[in-house]
Amino acid sequence: MRTRYAFSVCLVIVFLLIGCTVQLNQPSAATPTSLAVTIPAAGSTGAASGGSASSTTIPMSWSSLKLTGKLIFIATVSDGTNIYNDIQSLDLTTGKIKTVFQSVPDGWIDSAVVSPNHSQIVMGYSTPAMQVGANTTPLGLFSIPMDGSRPPEQVIPLPLKDDQFIEPVWSPDGKYLYYVLANYGVPPEEPNQHYPIFQIFRMVFPDGQPEKLLDKAYWPRLSADGTRLLYVSENPDDGTNKLFVANSDGSNSRQITFSGALQPTIMDAPMLLPDGKTILFSSPTPVRSSLSWIEQLFGVIDASAHNLASDWFTVPLAGGTATQLTQVQAAGLYAAMSPDNQTIASYSGDGVFVMKPDGTNLTMIIGNLGGNPGTMNWIP
Repeated sequence: MRTRYAFSVCLVIVFLLIGCTVQLNQPSAATPTSLAVTIPAAGSTGAASGGSASSTTIPMSWSSLKLTGKLIFIATVSDGTNIYNDIQSLDLTTGKIKTVFQSVPDGWIDSAVVSPNHSQIVMGYSTPAMQVGANTTPLGLFSIPMDGSRPPEQVIPLPLKDDQFIEPVWSPDGKYLYYVLANYGVPPEEPNQHYPIFQIFRMVFPDGQPEKLLDKAYWPRLSADGTRLLYVSENPDDGTNKLFVANSDGSNSRQITFSGALQPTIMDAPMLLPDGKTILFSSPTPVRSSLSWIEQLFGVIDASAHNLASDWFTVPLAGGTATQLTQVQAAGLYAAMSPDNQTIASYSGDGVFVMKPDGTNLTMIIGNLGGNPGTMNWIP
């Protein structure tokens, strides 16, 4: 689950108290009214959508790894007066960071995913104008060209002003856009049920009709060949998670069963590794069944690894024993595979790091991106 509470003081305090810091000395191991929104270009903020993109070059501490391509990620920045979310691009061969898009002041970018042909980005985006009268931070899906030459265009209207479109992903052929609707307009059936209701949709991009695939499900991610769909299903009564694999249309779903002592009940951001047999996922560290007193005090729901200090784990696609790969204890983990399938880049609330698919050779690339969850793309 990745419900956003952008600028939430309580979550900031919790993060500080539970110490979500990446440690790199780890071992190898009713009929709603649609909400349509017009978003202005950022203009004088220096964003690529309003003019030329800002850029800088950082020291290449990772040069010995011989990495190539570009990382596309989200960073929270401030000019001393306003807070912005940037979509940034890092050239791994030169160390040059370029701003692809910058939000309006106090806007919020939840996620940004690059199309398979690298021509455009779809992002989960919210602006102060969208937030007027909302009880939560609404998030719409918007597209921008990769070169930042046009302002964002809304992909699909939000059903209700409090709804969120989160976790967009492309099908490998670029035909479909998958996403999750976090629906705050449907009340829980029981007093203690978790909220909101999550549903996985897909649509033919850019103007197809939304097709609901799965209920009470989130974190869609497709295999490299586009035939299999990974996702997480939540029990609305106790918030525990289960990991599933299905056909790309959501049919023939099968739960991934865990054996052995490690039995995770909270899972996020699953991804099928290039071998086609292994699932990478994040889970709190250590895997736990209860909250600390401080997390209970601030109302943290024990249903999301994304908002808790977490690590990367693997489990066979056929089911079996889970293996812990890292000991980073970082919030907001999200992974992207390198074009040559040899390296994983991980976004976290503390920065960007890379590692081998078995968790070894973990190396920090960029530190301190603002402490907020986000997404990572790796393009040639």
